[in-house]
Amino acid sequence: MLIELMRFKAKIPMDYYKEIIRNYRKLSFELDFGVVEDYAALFKSGAKIMNMIQTEVL
Repeated sequence: MLIELMRFKAKIPMDYYKEIIRNYRKLSFELDFGVVEDYAALFKSGAKIMNMIQTEVL
């Protein structure tokens, strides 16, 4: 879901986006970022997605 959130950021209302990111920040220590990286690598913009995640969540 986190990657999909980043991919479709422009289509989500900003207030919902901020709330979701805030919740991911609270859970960031529980996330397996190896799995997130593997999934992001399946997309052409995988590096950009991971950069967004590192900037906004971590």
